[in-house]
Amino acid sequence: MHMLAILVALVVGAGVWYWRFGAVKELTDDVGDAVGRIRGQYRMSQFRKQAQGSALTKVSDPALAAAIFFFALANEDDVSLHLSEPVIGDQISRIVPDEERDEIMAYARWAAGEVVDARDVVRRFKPLWREKLTREERASLVTMAEAVASVGSGADHNQKLSIASLRMALGPDQNR
Repeated sequence: MHMLAILVALVVGAGVWYWRFGAVKELTDDVGDAVGRIRGQYRMSQFRKQAQGSALTKVSDPALAAAIFFFALANEDDVSLHLSEPVIGDQISRIVPDEERDEIMAYARWAAGEVVDARDVVRRFKPLWREKLTREERASLVTMAEAVASVGSGADHNQKLSIASLRMALGPDQNR
């Protein structure tokens, strides 16, 4: 009888300790999950900050800069935004190889979504365009921008201001 009581006490004691270790394991798993979520949120916020700041700062290709400007210009007139995309694609296909066109269009669409005003794009890319584009290419950029702005009911006031800003930024030879 004493042996049976000792055996029952050992089994109950082992069960209690097993339950305690299980509770401790569950607690450490919960703490680990919470730490993982906090680290994930921190990393995501860091990435978001980096992505917001780098939408325009990482661009060094004048063709990509032009595509971003075209989308930002189209975004200023919400009515013709969906109509502008084929025109932008046509304009971009003149200056980039076909195999790069879709990638440039996708990045430009995304980056232009981060831009509040198309004139900000002009200010950001003015040195790039002046440095890397010839006089004829700069004139062509203005012509392409006018084609994008003319989609739908024609250029609205903000689009006209953005194109005028582009003309001034590209130099005195662009004033008409």
